[in-house]
Amino acid sequence: MGATSPELTADLFIERFNAGDAAGMVLLYEDDAVFTYDGEEKAVGRGQIERALAGFMMARLKMRGATVTVYVSGDRALTRMKWEMLDSSGVVQSSAISCEVQKRGADGLWRFQIDDATAGSRA
Repeated sequence: MGATSPELTADLFIERFNAGDAAGMVLLYEDDAVFTYDGEEKAVGRGQIERALAGFMMARLKMRGATVTVYVSGDRALTRMKWEMLDSSGVVQSSAISCEVQKRGADGLWRFQIDDATAGSRA
């Protein structure tokens, strides 16, 4: 599983997050991908990333967001997404701008190689 273009990866991520589908979300990552929420702790590989994402889903928040920028060079892309987490009443609980490196696989689909969920919002 992956996206047909790097512009679509954020939409698939949000769709799966809101469905509570951590197993589906992790398929948007390369096998050896790196994920960090805060730039300090990191999850490496699909197993660790799935556990980290499942932990966020346990809060039962919903996510909304959109791709901000996409820069493609060959089989790599640098993307940023502006996102918000909302509670059941629609109140924003957290928000940030992420920064990702995506890679196009041999199957032509794009997946996250590096996902820093708050990189664009940190000093």
